[in-house]
Amino acid sequence: MLSDDAIVEVLRRQTAWRLLDPRKSSRLDYRLTDVRARDGHVLDVRITQRDGESACLLIGMPASGSHQYWVYARPGDAADWVGQLLTWIDEEVFTDGLGPGRLREEHGGESYVVVANYGWHQTDTEEHARLTAAAGPRGWHGGGSV
Repeated sequence: MLSDDAIVEVLRRQTAWRLLDPRKSSRLDYRLTDVRARDGHVLDVRITQRDGESACLLIGMPASGSHQYWVYARPGDAADWVGQLLTWIDEEVFTDGLGPGRLREEHGGESYVVVANYGWHQTDTEEHARLTAAAGPRGWHGGGSV
């Protein structure tokens, strides 16, 4: 099993800007500005876009037993798991995932995007229902526990 400590260590090294288009700057470019391990094998990650928009994200690590919706292939190590997670975050952020079209919850004065089986929970209830049904209970990739 992948260790929480190894995942946190790899993720904390991911400080560079993630770019929508490597040829030019975009308001959707983002970076991870805070990574914390919480009780229960949960990551608490802050995502900040170039334009200053930000949100936090709670992510169950493999030891939590929670669904790993972003995992599309069994990760070989912590770097592989983090790489798959960052691909999933890229897909969400680069489609305006920190914008008003995604559901957020407040916890302790922080704004958190809500994870769904298809990505980040859409605020449009019809679109949410459509995507939930299309992705199925284990998500697009069948991402169960790793």
